[in-house]
Amino acid sequence: MSGLSFDDLRYLHLGWVVAVVALAGVLAIVWRRVLLRRFADEPLLARLAPPAATGRAVLRLALVAAALLLLVAALTGPRWGERTQTMIRRNLDVVVLLDVSRSMLARDIAPSRLERAKLAIRDDLLPALGGDRVGLVAFAGGIDVVCPLPSDYGFFRLALADVSPQSAPRGGSLIGDALRKVAGQFERGPDTHRVVLLITDGEDQDSEPVAAAANLWQDAKIAVVAVVLGDPEIGARIPIAEGGRQSYLTYKDEEVWSKANFETVKKIAEASPLGVFVPVGTSNFDLGAIFRRIASAIRASEIDEQRLVQQPARFHPFVVAALALVLIDSFLRDGPRAAAGVVTLPQPVRRREQAA
Repeated sequence: MSGLSFDDLRYLHLGWVVAVVALAGVLAIVWRRVLLRRFADEPLLARLAPPAATGRAVLRLALVAAALLLLVAALTGPRWGERTQTMIRRNLDVVVLLDVSRSMLARDIAPSRLERAKLAIRDDLLPALGGDRVGLVAFAGGIDVVCPLPSDYGFFRLALADVSPQSAPRGGSLIGDALRKVAGQFERGPDTHRVVLLITDGEDQDSEPVAAAANLWQDAKIAVVAVVLGDPEIGARIPIAEGGRQSYLTYKDEEVWSKANFETVKKIAEASPLGVFVPVGTSNFDLGAIFRRIASAIRASEIDEQRLVQQPARFHPFVVAALALVLIDSFLRDGPRAAAGVVTLPQPVRRREQAA
């Protein structure tokens, strides 16, 4: 088992729930024995509730606790090894340009703009990609190539999980600079279509993003698909952590409210003929469906390709093992399997009536 990794180790905290369940089960078994001892003496207790019954109760509790632990292990998303998988390539290279500025921490879309974007990339976009190559670039006031193109999906997921406002070298929000620099991440090829998937709230500090998007298309035929998150009308405050407690970003002693800039992002998408503008705002959206529409519009050719997948998901054995333990538990019961004998309780002696 080489290169063991996990999607989300935070689920290990559920182990405490399993421990509480196991402890409650042990206390229930002990309390049951205590109550039985109050009901009958040892000779009678041995026939009413033989030790084998207690042993089976302990075994059933152990099976349930083990099944729960296996499910917790499955939730962490274990990954290891490698496998060969047949994928369909559409000659489409995608670089996800993700805004990680502090304004993306606003919570007008749950759990926050940034976390919602990460969930959409991981759960919707990656399954829709098929075999298309993908890279990840984070930007704010600076740019950071988090996952270069091309990369396998396992590494992409791990890199995506670590993305935060600290990923960019400087604060701020310079969409234009990010678009100008992202062109160098693509490999040139005559049959390869290139797309930048920009996910942002649209806040920009005079970096001329529309001109940058137009130059991307004119110079390299790279289209920009722009997804904008956030409330454009009211906006939301930007949470920050100070001294172990949460507060909100302020400027000149007033709380900063971040609003999504739909107008700028729309112009960025319209700078190329194949550009797509997706005004998500605070509503739900399916990034996978958006990508499939893009691929259909480009009409890229499909090619079968054998690819070595690094660290595929391995949660299935844990789920199967948990179900097997639950099935075994269903065949067990606390009482004895065969009657241990008929217990005859002493009958009260009746006094014979004397004939008158």
